[in-house]
Amino acid sequence: MRRVGWDIHAAHPSDVFEQRGALQWEFIKSRLPSGSEVEGMRILDFGCGVGRILRAAVRADPGAEFVGCDIDQPSIDWLERDLAGRARVFTSGELPPLPLDGGGFDLVYAFSVFTHLVDSWSAWLLELHRVLATDGIAVLTIFGPGHEAFGEEVVSAERIGMNVLYPSASWDTGGPLILHSEWWLRAHWGRAFEIVALIPGEPAGPAPLYGQGVVVARKLPVELSIADLERPEPDEPREIAALQQNVASLRREVARHAAIYQTRSWTLTAPHRSARRRILCGTSAPGATPLDRLDCRIDR
Repeated sequence: MRRVGWDIHAAHPSDVFEQRGALQWEFIKSRLPSGSEVEGMRILDFGCGVGRILRAAVRADPGAEFVGCDIDQPSIDWLERDLAGRARVFTSGELPPLPLDGGGFDLVYAFSVFTHLVDSWSAWLLELHRVLATDGIAVLTIFGPGHEAFGEEVVSAERIGMNVLYPSASWDTGGPLILHSEWWLRAHWGRAFEIVALIPGEPAGPAPLYGQGVVVARKLPVELSIADLERPEPDEPREIAALQQNVASLRREVARHAAIYQTRSWTLTAPHRSARRRILCGTSAPGATPLDRLDCRIDR
């Protein structure tokens, strides 16, 4: 609950967690085409976590078939027990494919997923396109449209496209943050989906989106590659401005890390980090992280 949304000042944080999930499920349903019935739908919660939305959806609409996936194994382990017999959940890899048949889902939703995907966004967007049925709907949250700034970062449609902040942040601390502009989403995501609606975020962050925006998209009958989604939009000068903004953001990130490396605490703990790497590199220690293994390869 701490990771995925509750009010730190709440007397009963679990109640806030449950309420937010219920509000967000009702919001998703409100974005479906007029006359759509959830009853009988096959629905995928992509990046379900511990089921903030999925648990509310299963309770509210037991006549639909729900599937959830997430990369976090402990979350899925807990959710599998909590939703036993009411929804299928499984652990996904960091890259596609999902162990799902193509064209099997009427609705896919993803909250706070594409707001963090750096290099894999295009592969995952195509995977959602694959698993959706003809004319299937995707409801995906984004961050950027509707905002003028995020910290020191100016959020402007003229300056950003898909802008990556904090690229080195770990998933446990929230991971990288992706800012999107509306023109970029329509240009790139619009190659695979009809953008039915793009709802900007609100800086004050009220319920049910808490600052994020939403793209409501309908699957188009097209066959595309990752390169097709990623290629710059022809004759769009903002593509260059967006790349320049990304470079500026990365420079600030490098400067921030350089400042950390120069602190007294970093210098004093250097022998401990070195000893840890020697231990992990000399064994197959189960505590070794991907970053540890990268350090070992670099040391060699």
